Amino acid sequence: MRGVREFQEDFRDDRRREEERSDSRREDQRRQDMLRAQEESDRQRREDERRQDALRIVMNDDAIEITPEERKLINNPEMKMMDDGSIVRRARARGSAFASQFRLDKLLPRAKKTVRKKARKELDRLQAEAFREANKLLRTKAGKLRKGVTQSDVAKRAQKILKKLRK
Repeated sequence: MRGVREFQEDFRDDRRREEERSDSRREDQRRQDMLRAQEESDRQRREDERRQDALRIVMNDDAIEITPEERKLINNPEMKMMDDGSIVRRARARGSAFASQFRLDKLLPRAKKTVRKKARKELDRLQAEAFREANKLLRTKAGKLRKGVTQSDVAKRAQKILKKLRK
């Protein structure tokens, strides 16, 4: 029969297809990372060459003499020279209006400042003292917990010590 194709069964192992797909994705990712790294190194090399060319022109041209005032301007990162030769102070970036709209202090609702009462401060001081005592009892000189002792045991011991301290 003309025009009718015969069905050929695919005998490839379907169990490895997912692994092959993920391997190819990883390989593509590696290739893209390598290309990005290569582009970055090329860009850095071109920038370095541009700087070297500019320095070479100034160094090798005997007609160019730099005064101490000009040297200060050249080495000052805040100063820039415009195309027309005028020297201007570069404005510092204070953050764009776009970025400031996403500041957390502007997004989150204002939380009420809680005032700590005298009793709470005293309890916290006693708890700290109790934990110091419990740690001193249940830890070795090196600071490790003794054999068979857990952090839970330290907390339980601290609670017992706290009870005694509150009386």
